[in-house]
Amino acid sequence: MADESIVGLVRDLTARLSTIAAEFGERADRYTANATTGEGERRRSPTDIARRLLAQRAARLDHFPAELFHEPAWDMLLALYVASEERQTMNVKTLVATTSAPVTTSQRWIDHLHKLKLIDRIVDPMDRRRVEISLSDSGHRAVIGYLDRVDD
Repeated sequence: MADESIVGLVRDLTARLSTIAAEFGERADRYTANATTGEGERRRSPTDIARRLLAQRAARLDHFPAELFHEPAWDMLLALYVASEERQTMNVKTLVATTSAPVTTSQRWIDHLHKLKLIDRIVDPMDRRRVEISLSDSGHRAVIGYLDRVDD
């Protein structure tokens, strides 16, 4: 029972830290954004939009039971997009940690996203247990297309 409460606390802390990190990332992007809209307002970068969406999704857990949000695919796609824009790599363990879903559910979604050709998996030749995950070219185009559309 104590293990379950520790897992719950770790998940809660992870969600809260994710929200804080996304907020700070958003603020940094606002200060450094160069693109402007026709009215002279700063246009948000796709990375800023993705961070904001991740923060909003994480904030749901502050108000609703986690059991309402078991589908982690969108969180994974957004997290992979942000990681690619920041030139960071993600392995399966790191990607699973970005979601509030159980590990097995997250791993099934990783398999499904791979079958849909939205993500790529690369096995580390030195440690075959370690698998790097990234957006595929088609996954990257799809996320960018969505983020551009929701920023209009």
